Amino acid sequence: MFLFDFIPTPTWRDLADILFLTFVAYQLFVWFRGTRAIRVLIGLVVLGVIYSLAKLWGLFLTTWVLQILWQVLVILLLILFQSEIRQVLEKVSPLQYLRARRRSSYNTILNELSKAVFDLALGRTGALIVLVRDDDPTEFLHAGQTIMALPDPVLIKTIFNRHTSTHDGAIIISQGYLAQMGCILPLSEREDIPEQYGTRHRAALGLSERTDAVCIVVSEERAKVSTVTGREIKTWKDPASLISELARLLNVSETQGFTMKGVFTRALLQNWGTKLLALFLVSIAWMILASQQEVKVNVAAPVRYTNLSPSLELDEKTAQTVRLALSGRRHSVRTLSDRDVRVNIDLGNLTKGTHMIKLSSKNIDLPLGMMTDRVTPQDLQIILKLSGPE
Repeated sequence: MFLFDFIPTPTWRDLADILFLTFVAYQLFVWFRGTRAIRVLIGLVVLGVIYSLAKLWGLFLTTWVLQILWQVLVILLLILFQSEIRQVLEKVSPLQYLRARRRSSYNTILNELSKAVFDLALGRTGALIVLVRDDDPTEFLHAGQTIMALPDPVLIKTIFNRHTSTHDGAIIISQGYLAQMGCILPLSEREDIPEQYGTRHRAALGLSERTDAVCIVVSEERAKVSTVTGREIKTWKDPASLISELARLLNVSETQGFTMKGVFTRALLQNWGTKLLALFLVSIAWMILASQQEVKVNVAAPVRYTNLSPSLELDEKTAQTVRLALSGRRHSVRTLSDRDVRVNIDLGNLTKGTHMIKLSSKNIDLPLGMMTDRVTPQDLQIILKLSGPE
């Protein structure tokens, strides 16, 4: 039972704090999974644990060194991962949920585009097509030629013909128009990409890591059609399933996909193992840090008068309790009881009459780890009178 005294009891604010940070930790893991940033995040977590333990155990030098190191790391992280930081800020922006729905006329383009890419796959002709959503990918595109034409299947097949100079690049379709062709995309730096995926898939992943674009990849070697969004690669077997997925991704479908059941499923059941791990780690961190948290509490402490002369007695107007504002570690406050706090007043040198005693920490008995912030009243009035009948 002694061990449980050091485990803080969470309040509803603490539970909200834990759940929010669990959500943040899980999202960071999902966004950075498979990238070089995940190794940095794991390193930061390890350093955070070492720093917390050093502070808990009173390791002054280690705590001081890690505090200096944190200041340097913040600057380095801002420089090295400015692109990843921007992606995270864009993902949490509420504006991404305010997108206007595309008109159903866009379905015609998707039908023709899906048929074209499966024809390319059948002829083992590689292709990379970028469908722009809200994010402007211009800053990540290199080379390329502006054409501004309708995405006609014949034109798309011509661009990716292996005898043309633009077949190795990507075409950009924006607002229903084929805007550019022969574009070079940034390659992904992920290390967990399966070996069967070639340069086109890595380029599609590289752009999807930086924008919300939908990339369609036709594999020349495997004759497969895939979509790449948000670091996820999906392979499709027929044009109908691809059209359905593109309509969903591009917000073309006529019905809203938002349902409470879907939200519940995604929130609790999807990737539940990873979410439980995030909840466990955040809870452990909370217990370690919450046990060190300074908590304030007000108590009414009884006054104990000692060394009173046998010929004197206390007048009934003399205070029997004193209000104390205390602070201490959370577990110390949790185990605090009324009998643990007492105010001692030595009456050995006092005579009959009214006396004002200035209270200080010397007069207060407190458990280890507790401190006195304020005493009310600070000047205690003591009235002594002769004992027995006047």
